[in-house]
Amino acid sequence: MKIEEFSSDHLDVLKELMNIAMGNATASIADLLQAFGTMHIPHLTITDMDGLKSQINHTISADEKYYVTKQLFGGIIGGEFIFVMTDESAANLGHYLYDVSQPSDADIMDAVIELTNILSSTIISRLTEELNTKVQFFAPSTQIISGNHIIGQDETLNYHKIIIVSTEMEFQSHKISGYIFILARDETITRLRELIDQKLEELYA
Repeated sequence: MKIEEFSSDHLDVLKELMNIAMGNATASIADLLQAFGTMHIPHLTITDMDGLKSQINHTISADEKYYVTKQLFGGIIGGEFIFVMTDESAANLGHYLYDVSQPSDADIMDAVIELTNILSSTIISRLTEELNTKVQFFAPSTQIISGNHIIGQDETLNYHKIIIVSTEMEFQSHKISGYIFILARDETITRLRELIDQKLEELYA
């Protein structure tokens, strides 16, 4: 598929829908953390794996350790949700959710997975609701890895032309933040365009 087949108008609509979805996610996490949070305006781009790696390298420190949670979703729209947190943010999250001064490694891991589940289900479900479709979520997996290993070889093989949605979540009062990357697979680009066209037809009918 050629990049120009997904027009700037399609990207604008998708960005607006992502703003709505991420606003819902911010509210859900604010309820969980009992704190005010912000979600930066999402950045959308169509690129390839080299572009994705370049974007991650500009966002994530290559040598620092991160909690990286990945969750696949499938249906008419399919792709991958990736949530990245530093050691410090993950420990602060575990400390707050479990109300202990020194959360265990298991506590921290559980807290990161819980947060990711809320983010992914809220963002993706709201997006697909706006587009009148549904997705299935698969079990997430979490690893503690360095920034330069966030994208593995298997993902390099699975993605060629992709839409990347990226943003940063911040809850400054708890010193909790994280980076969100949503990858839409090759065939999803075509399906997203069709769903957005249907959405536009409904709005202007």
